[in-house]
Amino acid sequence: MTKLLIAFFFVFTVSNGIAQSVSYKAYSKEYSEPVGGMKDVELMISKEFQYPLEAIKKEIEGDVRLSFQLNTNGIPVDLKVISSPADELTEEALRIFKKIQWTKQEYRPIHMSLRDEFVMQFSLKKWVKLYKKRDYQYITYPVTPIDSSGKVYFIKAVKTKPIPVFKDGEYNNFNHYIARKMRYPETAVKLNLKGTVLVAFVIEPSGQISNLEVRKSMNGGCTQEALRLIKEVTWIPGQQDSVAVRTQMITSIGFGMSSNAFYENYGSTGN
Repeated sequence: MTKLLIAFFFVFTVSNGIAQSVSYKAYSKEYSEPVGGMKDVELMISKEFQYPLEAIKKEIEGDVRLSFQLNTNGIPVDLKVISSPADELTEEALRIFKKIQWTKQEYRPIHMSLRDEFVMQFSLKKWVKLYKKRDYQYITYPVTPIDSSGKVYFIKAVKTKPIPVFKDGEYNNFNHYIARKMRYPETAVKLNLKGTVLVAFVIEPSGQISNLEVRKSMNGGCTQEALRLIKEVTWIPGQQDSVAVRTQMITSIGFGMSSNAFYENYGSTGN
């Protein structure tokens, strides 16, 4: 099977350049895709990427190339480092890569000669532009210590549930926030559309969200509005034995109906 090259340059809204970029080479576009698409990976990197301090001191730049396969459950297997300028950059590239969730493909073939590649570019110039845009260099975790294993816990499994943090205004709860901040799409109003949009995502130990996946959509601009509302909320992360962990959630955004931050209190173990 012929390999397909799919390059994505993560361009952030800065006046004079771009931020860190990655490329993804898949042997089959049909089978390989992050759950929220590459745009979601872009969003996650813009918030979670941290240039290793030792690499900055040594002025180390360059590309880290990773090779892997995805099994039918969308889990990377046989992950290998093809090349890297330095161990510090390898560690950060692996940390970012392991945050990505991939779609499940029941009939995905596994061929040892056909491997996907993930390449992360480390550029000091772009790093400066990125952290100036987001207003912080390194993540200040709202809860410490953090679990650095990358394991994701279902919401039911964590002893301390995540708590939403709203960027502006005071709200009694998540439903109150949705009611006050929602911009009911004009098209949906004209068509008298009512219903719910279900969105799955991971709350990182940083309190940011990643791996946004629409599980149930609506027409008339409702899905886009639901995603906007969710992206504007940060969180105090879920905790397991007083350690901040990655937490998998499903949130319901109601249009003409009630919303529920913890729509589906599902699962009993992590993955």
